[in-house]
Amino acid sequence: MKARYIISLDDANPYMKKENWDKIENLLDKYQVKPIVAVIPNNKDKTVMFEEFENDFWNRIKRYMAKGWKIGLHGHEHVMHKSSNSVIPINDYSEFSGLPYDVQYSKLKEAKRIFEENGIYTDLWIAPAHGFDYNTLRALQELGINYISDGFAFYPFFEHGFIWIPQQLWRYRWMPFGVWTICLHPNVMTEEELRKFSLFLEKHHSKIIDFETVTKMRIKRRNLLGKIIEKAYLGLVKARKSLRERKT
Repeated sequence: MKARYIISLDDANPYMKKENWDKIENLLDKYQVKPIVAVIPNNKDKTVMFEEFENDFWNRIKRYMAKGWKIGLHGHEHVMHKSSNSVIPINDYSEFSGLPYDVQYSKLKEAKRIFEENGIYTDLWIAPAHGFDYNTLRALQELGINYISDGFAFYPFFEHGFIWIPQQLWRYRWMPFGVWTICLHPNVMTEEELRKFSLFLEKHHSKIIDFETVTKMRIKRRNLLGKIIEKAYLGLVKARKSLRERKT
């Protein structure tokens, strides 16, 4: 199968940069692209607050859902603490990793309650900063979450009781095969980045699939080769991150 791409939009919350989100929404509608949207249920992280509180925020999310966009549970408050225990060890901070099971379960249950109180129902988890541990997975399973957008692989796979949709890219790259999630952060995208995204959609929208298409794929358990690929890819990501940090 030729390469297919999924668009994921990170950090939707009532304080988001609405102009950027509206521009992206118009572009996606133009090319009939249905992304995954990572929504923070109760944002208290000032680093992802860009404007005044949007009173109509949950109606915005319902509008996305009505278009067939997939809404994912993106943590609870998005407030991080130092942690090196994540299943996907990209960062040394997390909202969840390292916390006791009962604390994580309580946070996730409250996050899901907020969603459902506002008419949002989901079975998809997207961890802030890729930060979660096996206690997180246990709590998510208890709360009826079946899908995780994370990990490094060529195709979606089944592991630990979940279907994982890999999230490997942060901008478009040509790939010969596989399913590749491109994670974008609309709140901090520049005009130039928005222009490039528009050009990407114009040229490659036929290669983009949605969440529902992924769920209909034949999903297999990840084998040893898949785990080796993840370790190699993770090493590459961490090396690039370290290089960027040394340059800044």
